[in-house]
Amino acid sequence: MTAAEKIPLTIRSSIKECDTHLRRMNRGLSLLAEFFPVSEEILLENDDMRIEHIDQFIYRFTKLQDSMGTRLLPALYGYLQGNDQPVPFLDILNTLEKMGIITSAADWQFFRNLRNNLAHDYPDSVDQTVLTLNLLYSEFGRLEALYTNVRQYCAGLIEGIQ
Repeated sequence: MTAAEKIPLTIRSSIKECDTHLRRMNRGLSLLAEFFPVSEEILLENDDMRIEHIDQFIYRFTKLQDSMGTRLLPALYGYLQGNDQPVPFLDILNTLEKMGIITSAADWQFFRNLRNNLAHDYPDSVDQTVLTLNLLYSEFGRLEALYTNVRQYCAGLIEGIQ
């Protein structure tokens, strides 16, 4: 099997992985809905169950971003271009946006910045974490739409994605 023939397998695998992350993010959101908007007090309370749900939500968001950015979008781009050579990620985003596959390269960058803010969780920056979590919560529909658009495109393109 050539590298180009492996791309659809990577796309299918990535979709499956991203579906799992999105499903678990949605579950986390349903468990956390009553606590949003989050406050510093909520994050500083010693409610281990709530903190575990928040951690799970952040973890799945990070994993979804990573899976899409390192596997799904580059593989889809490679499949569409008939080329598996590395390309700058910004070129991938811009091409996929022009093709209408992602809703917006700016949306991707927005969520990437949120992901980076959450990845650098410092004890003295609880206010930044609160702000970032509330922003992610309020903009979650945009993230879901971004992924869903890519997923639907892939499903129409590659057999075996349902």
